Amino acid sequence: MSLKLHLGCGEVYLKGYVNIDYPPDQHTVMKTVADKIADIQTLRYKGESVDEVRLHHVFEHFPRAQAAALLASWHSWLKPGGIVHIEVPDFEATAKKALSPFTNERDRKVAMRHVFGSNEAAWAVHYDAWTKKRLEELLETFGFKVEEVSKTSYLATRNIAIIGSKASATPTREQLLKVAHKYLAGFLVDHGESEGRLLEVWIRDFEKQLNKSFSQ
Repeated sequence: MSLKLHLGCGEVYLKGYVNIDYPPDQHTVMKTVADKIADIQTLRYKGESVDEVRLHHVFEHFPRAQAAALLASWHSWLKPGGIVHIEVPDFEATAKKALSPFTNERDRKVAMRHVFGSNEAAWAVHYDAWTKKRLEELLETFGFKVEEVSKTSYLATRNIAIIGSKASATPTREQLLKVAHKYLAGFLVDHGESEGRLLEVWIRDFEKQLNKSFSQ
């Protein structure tokens, strides 16, 4: 039997999926239509038991190290060839809209909101700037083959969606920590002592999320 997960569903109900979201009292304006109430950060499914993990405008709400660990965890849940489908704000296209001298002031503000989040709650913040190149790099780093990338727009917002298939066996935790170390080190400003300590913090955050959601 197929098991497809729609994480952070909000008010969008997808038939054929288990729609999952926060409890209603933790939403600010949305009325969730979830089949299952849960915190995405603490979800864990049996290894190689899921056919698809899908989320729209949710991934950008996680800090960089945690987002990488969540993706690694979803990889562990997926069957060989299983699909991850992620949609996020397109940072490059939205930033161009915001910075263009031809953009009116209202659209400029909407574009900036799309980059940084709606800000009405602690979770309503966007932590990272996702682009086609960065999404492809992340998926390939953590064992996916990129199958499709598409872009859409709505008023002053610009979005990007990526679909990847599980292309490698689930790695061990030790292997993942090595991969994460190399990936996250790419965001260091230099090789100084303070930056080295920062990388250690990122790795701890990555491992903390793995402890909650990784299956093997």
